[in-house]
Amino acid sequence: MAILAEPSPSLARAWRLGLAVAAFAIWAAFTWRHERVKPADFYVFWEAARHWRAPYDPALIQALEARLHITGAWPFVYPPTFLLLAWPFAQAPLALAYPLWAGLSAAVFIFAAAHLVRPPWLTLALFVAPPVVLAISPGQTSLVVGAAMIGAFLAMERRPALAGLLFAVAACIKPQAMALAPIVLFGQWRALAWAAAATAALVLASLVFGPGLWLQWPHALAAFARVAPATDRVNPSALGGAPLAVALAALGVFIAWRERTIVGLVTGGLCLTPYAHQYDLAPLAPVALGWIAGRREAGWLRAIAGAALLAGFVSAPLGGLGFVLAVGASKVDWRAIRRTLGPGRALPPNGQAATTIGP
Repeated sequence: MAILAEPSPSLARAWRLGLAVAAFAIWAAFTWRHERVKPADFYVFWEAARHWRAPYDPALIQALEARLHITGAWPFVYPPTFLLLAWPFAQAPLALAYPLWAGLSAAVFIFAAAHLVRPPWLTLALFVAPPVVLAISPGQTSLVVGAAMIGAFLAMERRPALAGLLFAVAACIKPQAMALAPIVLFGQWRALAWAAAATAALVLASLVFGPGLWLQWPHALAAFARVAPATDRVNPSALGGAPLAVALAALGVFIAWRERTIVGLVTGGLCLTPYAHQYDLAPLAPVALGWIAGRREAGWLRAIAGAALLAGFVSAPLGGLGFVLAVGASKVDWRAIRRTLGPGRALPPNGQAATTIGP
């Protein structure tokens, strides 16, 4: 593929802003006009934030399911810090809160993604990518988390304080998404310090909802763990077996250590988590698009893995396993392995094997 021309900095900024505005307008309008769409995930966030004194009460969600005629496993299991983000939306009627949430989530994600994709206009492909669409339509948090991650990595070198704050925001929404941050960010001490400080500040701020919520949250997680096996997942650990779980954990740590980017954070985390959906891969969608556009530099293995993700094929545990194996294999130094396993030293001219002493 011919190398696509890079736009000027001013034109690139215009593209990013225009794409963000378009994402907000499209998704806010879609969710506003299509009242039959039932964003069950956002319903739960909205209801829990409205009843912030007892967001983990199972009766709360049971009443919501009966009132809105939705079925499935919809417990609220986010940490109390998430209420800091959800509470403002809960002050608006659901008919307004959902379009605002969907539009803003799409806008911040597309704006951040357009900083990774070259040229920025290729970001248009993400408007129809299944992992992104499946994050927007139910009102999931993956796009906000992805935008925070992307922004943090972009700010890492020049603005470590901002990077730390954004990492803290991601961690306070989905803690499991930042499970491998100590490995991925090893050596980025200023960013890690700011992330720790910002996380502590957000935890303190969440106490406004009552310190008792932090005691209730572990029980909500335990209750969710009992119903999670009955739901669809993409994490390869769902294939079962302790040996596989151990191997995946090792693979996840390897990817995180070798890939000190959002790829290591999300793909490595997918190896460790016991529960993930296709929309949890949305933060990798702009990276996958970059792998395809720059397949010569990224390598064909990553380009194929990226195409599978953007086409929606990474939607079940087996697909998740194939994706993480492809990413892991792309970080292996196969040339070094071939040199190690290749033929030994050439025989000396007399045809006798050489004798060596010592190492």
